[in-house]
Amino acid sequence: MALQTIDQILKRADKLTPSDRLLLASRLIQGVRLGALPEKQKRRKWSDVAGLLPYPALGMDAQRYISHARSDDTSRRARVIREGK
Repeated sequence: MALQTIDQILKRADKLTPSDRLLLASRLIQGVRLGALPEKQKRRKWSDVAGLLPYPALGMDAQRYISHARSDDTSRRARVIREGK
């Protein structure tokens, strides 16, 4: 169905002047570009997402998680320094 419509449009476009055909092509491309642009998403605030995770997220208290992550980073950093010497 779409191919038949496109063929009909092309046959009619062949009757246009070169400048009108350029205008038609430009408008078709512009229409596709406008349709293909993603909608601008509203920027979220941290307060919008606060409390979305159930407690305790990742199976532990937030302070314990931060302490664990820092400890892992410290030991990894120390290992890199030792191996670098």
